[in-house]
Amino acid sequence: MPLILASCLTLALAAFALTRRRLLWGVVGVGAHSLALAGVFFLLSAPDVALTEAAIGFGLVTFVYLLAIRRTGKLVVVATPAYPLLYQQGERIQGLEWEILTRLGRHLHRDLELIWTSRAEIAPLLRSGEAQLAAGGVIPRPDEGLPTRPLVPTRLVLVKAGPGRVGAIRGDRGEDHLPAGGQLFPGPEELLQALAQGRIGGAIVDLLRLRNWHLAGRLSGAEVTPVQEDLSFHLVVAPGEEELAHALEEVLGEMEKSGELAELIRRYLA
Repeated sequence: MPLILASCLTLALAAFALTRRRLLWGVVGVGAHSLALAGVFFLLSAPDVALTEAAIGFGLVTFVYLLAIRRTGKLVVVATPAYPLLYQQGERIQGLEWEILTRLGRHLHRDLELIWTSRAEIAPLLRSGEAQLAAGGVIPRPDEGLPTRPLVPTRLVLVKAGPGRVGAIRGDRGEDHLPAGGQLFPGPEELLQALAQGRIGGAIVDLLRLRNWHLAGRLSGAEVTPVQEDLSFHLVVAPGEEELAHALEEVLGEMEKSGELAELIRRYLA
C-alpha cells in the first residue's frame, strides 16, 4: 500500500511539473518529484538508489534548474520618458509602468533592460525583434498594428499659445491629427521649446504631457481644445510574443484583482 501511494504521488508531481506555466513552479515540481521517486526506490528495498536520487535528482538538478531560470535572459523594453508613468531619477528608474514592468520581470524570471528612444523608433524596434515590450506613455496608432494592453485613460488636446503652425511628436498619436503645414518634433522637450519660443503656435499632445508642462511652470496662458477622447496609454508587445502578452495580462489581472493597480494609479497620478 505505501508503495502504491508513493507511486501515485510521483505521477501526480510529474504531471504538476509538466503543466506549470511559470518556470519556478515547474522546478519546484521536479524537485518534489525527485524526492517522491527516492521514496519509491526506498520502498523497493534500494536505499542506495534512493539516496542517489535524493542527492542528485533533488539536490543537484534542482539547484542547476534554479540557476538556469535565473539566467534565462533579459526582457528588453524600449520607452520614451513620460513622468510619472516611466522616468529616470538619478540612477533609478521609477513610475507607474516601471512598477508593472518590475512585477512582470519577476513573473517571467527575467531581468529588465530599458532602452530610452524616440517615439518614432518604438514600432521599428519591436518589429525587428530588438525589443519585446514598449512603454513610456505610448498611445498606439492604428497603422502600427501591434498587440497592446491599455493602462490609463487619456485624451489628445490642442494647446494653442499663439499664431503659427501646429506641432506634434513624430510617431505619436498626435501626428494623425496634425493639420497641413504642421511640424513634427523628435520628442516632447523639443516640441515644448518650439512652442515656448514662438516658433510654432500650437501643439497636439496628450493630457499627461500638458499636465507636466503646467506643473513645471513652462506653459501659461495657452488655450486648450480637445482633439480626441477615449484614448489610453498602453504597454505594447512585439509581434510573435504571445507568451509575453499572456504573462502581461496575467500580471495585470492579478494586480487589478488585488486592488494594487488602482492604488498605484492613485499614488502616481492623483
